[in-house]
Formats: sequence, C-alpha cells, structure tokens
Amino acid sequence: MTDDDGGATMTDGVRLARGPLVRPRGGVALIVVVWAILLMATITAAGSAAARSSADVASARRAGSTARAMAESGIIAATARIDEALRRAGSDSASRWTVLDGLDPSSQIAGAESPSALVADTLHDGVFAVAAVDASARLDVNLAGEDGWYLLLKSVTSNAEARRVAARITAYLSDPATPVTPASLQGMREREDLEERAARDSTIARLLGREPAPGSGSPLRRRVETVDDLLTIPGIDPALMGRIAQFLTADGNGYLNRRAAAPQVLAAASGQLVDHPVRLVLVSRGWRLGHPLTREIQAVYDVADDGLRLVRWRERDR
Repeated sequence: MTDDDGGATMTDGVRLARGPLVRPRGGVALIVVVWAILLMATITAAGSAAARSSADVASARRAGSTARAMAESGIIAATARIDEALRRAGSDSASRWTVLDGLDPSSQIAGAESPSALVADTLHDGVFAVAAVDASARLDVNLAGEDGWYLLLKSVTSNAEARRVAARITAYLSDPATPVTPASLQGMREREDLEERAARDSTIARLLGREPAPGSGSPLRRRVETVDDLLTIPGIDPALMGRIAQFLTADGNGYLNRRAAAPQVLAAASGQLVDHPVRLVLVSRGWRLGHPLTREIQAVYDVADDGLRLVRWRERDR
C-alpha cells in the first residue's frame, strides 16, 4: 500500500522507507584496510630485505679487506722473522742451514707430512697464519720433462699410466698451438738454462741417476703458474695428482735440496744439488673471525746471503 502524501507504505505490517536502496558499507571498508595492511607489509618486507642485502654486502667487503690485510701482515711477519734469524746467523753456514732447515716442517729433515704454521697471530677480529714450503726440495712441474714426470708418477701408479699421464702433461706444456706469452717465454729460458747446465755437469746428473739432459726435448710454451693448474689439463685424474702433490712445485729455480727432498723427487728431478733451501714459498692465509672468506697470498723468495728476495707474488680467495 502506498500513502498518497509521500510517506511510508505498509506491506504485511512492515513499514518501508521511501527512496533509493542503501547498501551497507562495512564490507568495502574492511577490504580496503586489509589491502592497505598487505601493501604496508610488502613495503616493509622489501625494505628489510634491501637492508639485509646491503648489510651482507658491507659485511663481505669488510671481511675481504680484513682477510687481505691479515694475509699481507702474515707475509710481512714471516719475512721479518726469517730475515732476522738469518742476520743473527751471519756468515756461519751451519747456523744458516739450521734456520732454513727448520722453516718447512714437511721436509724429510723435519719428518712431518704437511706444513704447519711458521707464524700466526690475531689482530682485533682478523687472523693470519703462514706456512713455509721449500720449493728447492720439490719437482718443478714446468721443468720436469716427460722423463721426470714418468719417474715420479710410477712411484704411485702403474708404469703404463705413468707414461700416459707424463706424455699428456708434457704435450700440454709444449703444445705448438699455444701462444707464447711473457710467462711461458721465461719458462722456456729457464728450461733451456737447466738443460744446458745439466749437460755441462754430468757428475750431478749421474748422482741423480739421470741422463745429463733429461726431459722430452720439447720446448716449453705454456707455463703452469700453480700446481692446481695441472687439474685443468684434460684427462688428468685429480686423485692421482693429489697423491704426488706433496712432491710438486711450480716455483723451482733449478736447484735441488738433496738433504730435504724425498727419494721420489731425487729420482725424478734434475738440477744443481745443494744442501739447504735456496727458494722458499711463503703461504699466508688471512681471515676475519666468524666469516668464511679466506685470502691466500703465495710469495716466492730466493734465499740470498743478505736475506730473502721476492721473486713472485700470487693472491686468491679460498
């Protein structure tokens, strides 16, 4: 029923208001609030993630700087210690040998199986540890020649496998398709000098149980910078290399420390025999406490009468 004066109408006893139907607004407002909360949460989460990422980057940079500073500090501390010990020994050969023989505990003289820390220290949240390796008591991977490789490898594997691996390594080093670089050119000159020296000094060659001029005769065109580089040669078994790693170096200088070299090295290496280390590799590792990043520096030194002389410097993250 409709009231003629524009009032309300009564239908089945229920009074209805005139005008347009008005829907409730509570549900729409709730949805807007929920979306606003979700948007704020997303923005907050993104901001937190960005902050964490920035903090991680800053932490990694700080750890890297600390690690490198510590590794350098280790080299400085180790060389200072060795130079001071050699200075105290003076011209007394026996005292100098005692100092040098005690640097690399992995040598046959000391009887240990792996190098231990020569020096180690902590500064605030940084740590370094340095080990010394007598490169003159190891077989140089760049100068061994196919015959030298075979003689060393056959001490840990079959003759056939030793021949195969020795041929593969020397073929890699003497590949004529390899561009000649300053490093490989220097390697060729070093090898030529060693072969000429061995040919002139047949007495030393006989003491080593070798021919006066051992090797494959192929010119060295590619220089291996580290022993780990051998693992990049196709067909080389990492497990086999691991079994002879303690006998190898990439930093020899043509001298062989017969008092410290293992029998396997004495049987395989060529060069001039000496009775003490003439080339040392200082391996320094630095890191920041609580962070996994480690910086390693390998500094190669000739042992001169007046102390250590830097020959080569390598760095890498581990």
